[in-house]
Amino acid sequence: MSVPTILKECHRLRRHLRELQQEIDRGPYVLKAQQKRLADAEADHKNAYETIKQLKLTQKEEESLLKTIEGNLAKLFTRSMEVTTMKEMDATKHEMENANGKKSICEDKILGAIMEIEERTADLPNVEARWAEAQEEFKQYQLEAKERLERMLEDQTACNARLAECDAQLPEDVKSVYDRLVKSHGADGLAGVKGHACQQCRTTMTEDKRDTLASGKFLTCSNCGRALYLAD
Repeated sequence: MSVPTILKECHRLRRHLRELQQEIDRGPYVLKAQQKRLADAEADHKNAYETIKQLKLTQKEEESLLKTIEGNLAKLFTRSMEVTTMKEMDATKHEMENANGKKSICEDKILGAIMEIEERTADLPNVEARWAEAQEEFKQYQLEAKERLERMLEDQTACNARLAECDAQLPEDVKSVYDRLVKSHGADGLAGVKGHACQQCRTTMTEDKRDTLASGKFLTCSNCGRALYLAD
């Protein structure tokens, strides 16, 4: 193979290896996001039961308060039967009105709690289904991520072996320039030429230089210094 042809393959392999490494490096971040989704789903599952528990406690507290209010109302009613003055009657009536207001609020809270408990309890099968689905999705993600990582590592190993073969085919004088460019710019140390333009810096070349490249000779871009090959 000519030098530009070898460089073209080296460029393809180096870009592919770069993309592979980027995907491998993204793995921990994707895992963290998936773990957060699972943790959020677990929190929602736990919260569903905790909310029902708190509602039942509220209901119990309000029922206890209602019992106290009703007991107080009974005493006020008895007192109202025993008062002898208008002032005492008005005071007792006022206390009974306040107590009945509190009783009404308390009964509304109890009814609201009962209705919400029933609604949330009826939704528990859906809560369980969502939690089971979240666990299954995470399990599937772990399986797929493991298989994907294994494929990428295998691909990476094969590409590195192929790249080493290609690198070894470069003449010594070209290899020294190639190594310097790769060390400085990675995969971007190489660039294809489309038409008459370097695809790294878009600088155009003369027809003579393109012919030189087409003949298989080593050439670098006069502007950015990248090692060139024909991409079209």
